[in-house]
Amino acid sequence: MTNLRRVAAIAGAAAILMAMVGCSAGVRAHSMAVVGPTTVATPTPVAVTPTPVAAPSPPPVPVSAACAGTPVGTKHIYVSIAQQHMWACDGATLLTESAVTTGASALKNVHDATPVGTFHIINKVRNTVLAGHDVNGSWNDHVAYWMPFSGGDGFHDSPWQTFPLGSPLYTTQGSHGCVHLPLDVIATLFAWTPVGTAVTIRA
Repeated sequence: MTNLRRVAAIAGAAAILMAMVGCSAGVRAHSMAVVGPTTVATPTPVAVTPTPVAAPSPPPVPVSAACAGTPVGTKHIYVSIAQQHMWACDGATLLTESAVTTGASALKNVHDATPVGTFHIINKVRNTVLAGHDVNGSWNDHVAYWMPFSGGDGFHDSPWQTFPLGSPLYTTQGSHGCVHLPLDVIATLFAWTPVGTAVTIRA
């Protein structure tokens, strides 16, 4: 082979080698390993650092402002007429809360507004009938749970009520002064509340 042919062969081999390097140039972290007369592109292992994942934080525990200031170890039931809501507190811990229906305060010919102030649970009775009458008629209602706190006013379920608890309709279609609760909530209160438990009704 003449020197001219040798130079041409070497140039051709170099061009092929450059083409090979160019194909792998876009692959990250490659090195050239030479084995005999052939040049091969060999990938270099890349250390993968795992992306740190933040540990999930526990959900915030809701704090009821209604329970603030209740002494430790003291059970207290709070009702807001304006909010149509009840909170049952064991110290600063909220046991349960619920929408309620209070007395029909807008009626002018009877006094059905729920009394405001601090009272105490007088009695606890299961499966009884609440009966009475006024100028608008009579009632004879069976309830599963009855917990009076002021004369004829108390907490009880109201299966006959047709509008939602918490509704502003209470002013004309509410109770005769009692506080209506859902059946599951009054059942919980009945089991949790001893006679003598304080009840605060706020306007």
